[in-house]
Amino acid sequence: MTPVKVTVIIPTHNTGEDVMVGLTALRKQSMPRTDFEVLYVDDGSTDDTVAFLERELADEDTMHVVPMTNSGWPGRPRNTGVARARGEYVHFVDDDDWLAPQALERLYARAKDTDADIVIGRMAGHGRGAPRAPFAKPLERGSVRENPVLLGSMTVHKLFRRQFLLDHELRFEEGRVRLEDHLFTLRAYLLAKQVSTVPDYTTYHWVRHRNGKHNISYTPIEPAPYIGSVRRIIALLHAPDTQVSDDELRHRFTANWYGGKALKRLTGKGFLGQDEERRAAWRQQVIELAADLPDAVDRHLPERLRVLSRLCRSGDHEAIHAYALFESEVRHLPKVEEAAWRDEALRVRTRTSLVRTDPKTGESTPLLFRRTTHATPSGKKRVRWTWQPPAPLDELPGLTPALDFTEPLKHAKAQGLVHHKAGGTQLVVTTGTSTLRPTSHEADPDLWEMHWTTECTVDPAGVDEISGPLEPGAWHVCLRLNVGGWLSAPRLSGVKLSVPSAEKPAVAERPRTASHQPRHGVAKVAVRVLRRVFPAAAYLALRDRYRRLIASGRRPAPVATVLEEPRRAEQAQALSVSSTRRT
Repeated sequence: MTPVKVTVIIPTHNTGEDVMVGLTALRKQSMPRTDFEVLYVDDGSTDDTVAFLERELADEDTMHVVPMTNSGWPGRPRNTGVARARGEYVHFVDDDDWLAPQALERLYARAKDTDADIVIGRMAGHGRGAPRAPFAKPLERGSVRENPVLLGSMTVHKLFRRQFLLDHELRFEEGRVRLEDHLFTLRAYLLAKQVSTVPDYTTYHWVRHRNGKHNISYTPIEPAPYIGSVRRIIALLHAPDTQVSDDELRHRFTANWYGGKALKRLTGKGFLGQDEERRAAWRQQVIELAADLPDAVDRHLPERLRVLSRLCRSGDHEAIHAYALFESEVRHLPKVEEAAWRDEALRVRTRTSLVRTDPKTGESTPLLFRRTTHATPSGKKRVRWTWQPPAPLDELPGLTPALDFTEPLKHAKAQGLVHHKAGGTQLVVTTGTSTLRPTSHEADPDLWEMHWTTECTVDPAGVDEISGPLEPGAWHVCLRLNVGGWLSAPRLSGVKLSVPSAEKPAVAERPRTASHQPRHGVAKVAVRVLRRVFPAAAYLALRDRYRRLIASGRRPAPVATVLEEPRRAEQAQALSVSSTRRT
């Protein structure tokens, strides 16, 4: 059996011709076709998926179909794929997702450079959110104990060293087991010697079909088995080979699933949209889980879930439901005060407020916080902010300690984001000072509303030190705010960013000088974007900036391109921004 660098394992079930989206992407990989193989492991499709794949792959030497009887879940197909794989590394892909053109090449190179057991590539979500925190900074030879931010990426859409999986007998749960990817990934994280990331390139495109199309495990979630899986995940933190011995770290890890997978099941419109019998079943399961966890776990929950945890520990079904009704409509409402170009970048100044929107009237009212002062042991005065929940929550005994929002308000920062409309990539942009500006409530001077003013900068040449230039296409500009777990990132109304493609220049005009090959091989998209967006002087300065980046080894592999003579400033504008001043 001739080894290859990477085996891509894709479970399929009744996918049909829609599998072509991912297959086309695999055929466009920059990694040579002989260096990787693809195994489509079909979980007993009842349509023509297997026949279609066999016809489509008839002339492919490194792409194969592996039919099997139906198991109803992706675990057994993935295990079968690992057993048949020839790759030094394996990468798990779902049949409705796809890999970016350089994904395998970059992931494998990162694995070899860092000798990593696991490599995680930056993801983009389509119809769903994708993790951002694990890719905010490069991670090289890390571990989940030292880098808990890795818990933000728990799907199996990663590169794993195959021998690492075999040595530790890492296998997926077979049969209908909820959160089987979390059970697998957490154990892999805890056993891995080294984990690295690819933060500067979106490798994986993660798709959610609202009707569950193509998803092997798409069935209604039953409360008892689901919370049972949460318990099994938490148990891994105590198992002999994966034990997290430090108490505080273990509590922090526990809170990740207690909060993110259990308590959150009692929030939002998804919970409220279920019938009362089902809501009651969810509440009871989470109440029982809360009773089995130490109170110390709550310290590691965001404040909004800390409040909910106290309600669960009290066993009050009515209060839990009242809280879900209230906080499902909490968000922030940003207003654009100014959007203008300065120093070759878009500067956007905003003001935003933390509010609750009435689902019936659409009217937004600010969340209110009571301000008190207290003296520290050294005699200094400190301000304390206590959230004022609505009735009947404000009268519940024992809830007051969980209502202290001093720290989340102190650390909450509004943050600019750009979201690629077509590609799904979401990037954090440079954000200047984000200032909390409390305002006294007109009806009660002891109660305060919370507002933030922020200025962010969108530089098409590179929104941060990792990502490089913005790729062509439409980009939405958003403002993200997280206050104690109340998180939202709405688009900024009236601001639009459009980066032209190299193949479709914004201004149709022939070059006035002969083309030539740049010495450093400046990336094609980067140069064309810069060339057609900025006035002549700015273009030349930014071109030099890119060449310095390339020389330092921080840019992608060289791409042949053409440098054209800069046009006059009035002809160079190719990046449209419309801003509406709102009062």
